[in-house]
Amino acid sequence: MAAQDSSDSNQSPIVIKQGGNGLGIVIAALILVGGAVYVVNVWSDQQRSAPAEAQKVIKDGVNSLQDSARQGIDALKNKAN
Repeated sequence: MAAQDSSDSNQSPIVIKQGGNGLGIVIAALILVGGAVYVVNVWSDQQRSAPAEAQKVIKDGVNSLQDSARQGIDALKNKAN
């Protein structure tokens, strides 16, 4: 048995080499860059549409106030007559 123990200790360890030509890293980098470009595009689209939407809300509010003011003036005129 002693001979068997010495032969076991002389064996080199099994090494599994992992890796490749770097294609996985390139694909992962492309996915990350694509995601970043998508996020920037969505963010910039939202920044452009937000002022337009805010401007529409303000314009609708002003028109509503003008209509209310006209109705109030008309009501005062009718009471005065």
